[in-house]
Amino acid sequence: MFLPETILVVTALASAVLGFAWRKRPEALWAVALVGTGLASFITIDMMGLGVTNALHLSLWPSPIGTRGNFTLELKMNVDAFALFFQLMFQLVALLVIIASRGFIRAEEPHQGEYYALMLLAVVGMMFTAAATDLFVLFLAFETSSLSTFALVAYRKRDRQATEASAKFFIIGAVSSGIVLFGISLIYGIAHTSSIGTTTDLILLRGPPGLTLAGHPEIEPPLIIALVFLIAGFGFKVAVVPFHMWAPDVYQGSPTTITVLLTAASKNVGIVALFRVFLIGLLNVQVDWIAALAILAIATQTVGNIVAIPQRSVKRMLAYSSIAQAGYILIAIPVGAVALQSTAPGDRAATVAIYGLVGGMLHVFVYAAMKAGAFLVVAGTESRGIADDMEAYKGLGRRMPFLAFSMTVFLLSLAGIPPLGGFFSKFVLFSSAVNAASFNQWFLALAISGVLNSALSLYYYARVIWYMYILDPEEGAQKETVPRPIEAAVFIALAIVMLTAVLAAFFLGFLADAARGFFGF
Repeated sequence: MFLPETILVVTALASAVLGFAWRKRPEALWAVALVGTGLASFITIDMMGLGVTNALHLSLWPSPIGTRGNFTLELKMNVDAFALFFQLMFQLVALLVIIASRGFIRAEEPHQGEYYALMLLAVVGMMFTAAATDLFVLFLAFETSSLSTFALVAYRKRDRQATEASAKFFIIGAVSSGIVLFGISLIYGIAHTSSIGTTTDLILLRGPPGLTLAGHPEIEPPLIIALVFLIAGFGFKVAVVPFHMWAPDVYQGSPTTITVLLTAASKNVGIVALFRVFLIGLLNVQVDWIAALAILAIATQTVGNIVAIPQRSVKRMLAYSSIAQAGYILIAIPVGAVALQSTAPGDRAATVAIYGLVGGMLHVFVYAAMKAGAFLVVAGTESRGIADDMEAYKGLGRRMPFLAFSMTVFLLSLAGIPPLGGFFSKFVLFSSAVNAASFNQWFLALAISGVLNSALSLYYYARVIWYMYILDPEEGAQKETVPRPIEAAVFIALAIVMLTAVLAAFFLGFLADAARGFFGF
């Protein structure tokens, strides 16, 4: 069950050690990281039942769905379909970053062994977070990924902007970790357990009456404080308004390949943690956290899109756009909380909750491809000396036609234009909020907010397209070639976004099964 993580840890350690011997051979270090990550991804797909062994009707891997992947008692982890989906997504993002790094990181730059080692260890932390069934294990896995990304942001330590971004990221990351840990300690004090699984009535989805507000009104004050701390702490990690101010500075100052890892993988670790803690751990004790998260979702969408409009830096614009996208994904949590009203598997409440979680998971996957692709386009332009400024993108359609076309597709998909991936994932997500309105009419506000904000975002996305295709390039600007590795990484992300409808036909059933397993239906 932990073979992919084992491969990644071995590859990371090998990269760190070989970095001394192969200092003058960065292509060899790149190949080691690429092969290790590719092998781990292949095995994860196979374990999900979507790979070669399933097609050939072989039984090389024990099925992770059910008791085979449940290590709740021994390791406080459960490698179920939900965990495998997010683990695969983290690995695919790392794969894109590693492929593009060959064209973005200059051959003469030092410490490339450590660069790949830190990246892979960050991914291992992310994978353990997805499988964690205990609040403290989840916190430790979270910190494993965070500590590695703090160092990666400052990889180019002589770059003033990168070191400033890393300092901000470290300080805010440390504060948010402390806030999360304090919230966890309060939950532990109230429930006498830190398990997110099935060991206490506080966190049981269904079961005998236990630690609920109806039976124990005295726990309400400390529980509200704990919820505030948890929402604030994870809000910092996910860059939810009003805890988002660090994200644009860090995304802009980081090396662009590391920005891809932060926005497409690291941010989604916070989403996984929110899903685990609120939709399993705290589902029984809905002390207004549904309303709080719904309001935060609407505020995050709106603020992210409005502040993105005046930005002149493409990376800052994409950073604010990613804040807005986090707001869309948050819709899945209030909708998923409808599961508490389910009386039997398969009834309307269960169906709506599953539909909401599937929408959230699908949008996380498509968002990772869209955002990774958009930032990789920026990496491709930066590698040829084009500044991170809207003015520098004038006439990009003639200078770098493939990157300009790719950026157009990613931006239109982020806005939810059919038939691209963002349209399908937003359709499932927003329609789940419409379905949840049959339980509470205020859920309709989430869907309306999502649609209006998607329309608003089209304004600043279209402006980039205008600069690339309508305006003439500056005088003396030449046609540029794109580094092949960056081109390959952008092409993979482009294929995922354009073929989402086809890909969804293969794994939408898997997502539905994962959501049922997640809720215990």
